[in-house]
Amino acid sequence: MPINMFECVILAGGFGTRLKSVSKNIPKPMMPVGEQPFLYMLMKNLEKYGCSNIVLSLHYKSDYIKEKIIQDNPVKCNVNFVIEPEPLGTGGAIKYACSKIDDERFIVLNGDTYQNLDYLDFYNSSSCSDLLISAVKIDNNCRYGSITIDSNMNVISIDSGTSSNLINSGTYSLKRSDIKGFKEDVFSFENDFLVNFQGNFKAYVNENIFIDIGVPEDYFRANELLKWK
Repeated sequence: MPINMFECVILAGGFGTRLKSVSKNIPKPMMPVGEQPFLYMLMKNLEKYGCSNIVLSLHYKSDYIKEKIIQDNPVKCNVNFVIEPEPLGTGGAIKYACSKIDDERFIVLNGDTYQNLDYLDFYNSSSCSDLLISAVKIDNNCRYGSITIDSNMNVISIDSGTSSNLINSGTYSLKRSDIKGFKEDVFSFENDFLVNFQGNFKAYVNENIFIDIGVPEDYFRANELLKWK
């Protein structure tokens, strides 16, 4: 039976090193796109599709981000903050953020990427798998892990060396018990958890807009494409 609400962890604790020439001292997720911080756009988009609880995983300039969100109150849904005591890696950050997640299944996305994704449909589609990844079709995959899938949408591999035009968008629906059960506390979700995952791993193919604001040229592109969002 379809569910009309879900929870989400947004990974927003990185240092944003590649964007420093533009961002200066502003944390990457708080960089303005149009008239609002990029992170607010992500939060509003999640709320639009039924997210009831947004958990923000923070580290770099965590006080600044937390204070701004409390002050501006960009969404009406519940917002929780989890501060990494030290950089835990993407996997460790997700595992640490699970303390604020109530449901067994939840969505994870990066705080520096936008995709035109129906998150509720994505979440409900994950009921037939243990782990679901949003795979985006793009022309140039050199900066991302390429995904190889079979005719039943099973993920065969994620490898930067393949010629597939499907990339890992960094958006997942996964089970709380799976990530909590991982033996390490500091680890990469992509390089440690995914490559060792033994469950039913499927892809949700999305052909809509995908933007990563991690480098200056894509940040400027985001401002052109998303300024009216």
